[in-house]
Amino acid sequence: MSRDEKSPIALSVIALRAETYAADGNIVISLRTKYSTVERKFSVPVECFKDLIVDLKRLNASLPNEPTDGDEDQAEPLLPLEMPVAAE
Repeated sequence: MSRDEKSPIALSVIALRAETYAADGNIVISLRTKYSTVERKFSVPVECFKDLIVDLKRLNASLPNEPTDGDEDQAEPLLPLEMPVAAE
């Protein structure tokens, strides 16, 4: 068996959205895959997103070409990763 036959096939995600904060402080995300109309929701701990950001920075650092400063202006603003505090 070759290495490719042993690794699981990655599903193509076509939509990934942050929905809301869960009561336990996690972030509720939704995602849809390419060949399914079902939208799945997951409650993800904030620490997982912090780890994801570290991984994305590591992957970006391994790219041969860095993005220009003009590319950053077109990105959507980032959501805060801290739990919001309700006014009393």
